[in-house]
Amino acid sequence: MNIPNILMPRWFRYLGIVMTLAGIVMSVIRFGYGVKPEFLEVKVFVVYAAYLQTSEFRTITNNISEEICGVTLILGLFFLAFSKLGTESDETWLIRLKSFIYSLYTVTALLLFSLVFIYGWGFLMVMTANLFLYLLVYNIWFYVLIFRASGSDD
Repeated sequence: MNIPNILMPRWFRYLGIVMTLAGIVMSVIRFGYGVKPEFLEVKVFVVYAAYLQTSEFRTITNNISEEICGVTLILGLFFLAFSKLGTESDETWLIRLKSFIYSLYTVTALLLFSLVFIYGWGFLMVMTANLFLYLLVYNIWFYVLIFRASGSDD
């Protein structure tokens, strides 16, 4: 099989590890402890925002700590998922494909469970988690399958 050269260079994996860990730590500080640093209170351009009033295509003042957490975590998981390993082979590509399928099954099952059993603000929190859940579950499946494959070579 011809392995396509569509993955990012290997060094993105290390950047992904750092960004994922930073995103987790920042998210725990922001959402777990409720810290909203004042210096992150800045004017931002919005396409649409609805708080006490609706704003469209203008600037508003907002604390961007949530956005920094989300962007850092999503990019970190993305870099982990789509960067090359040391060696890419047909087996690695098969593991990548299996991981995508398994993660789709897993996230779909969690979403269906949430639709049936979780309501109100809890459901909104689940939908927010779905922003990065697919990449997280994919990375878990991928590295578990890679670990299993490397152990079976003995």
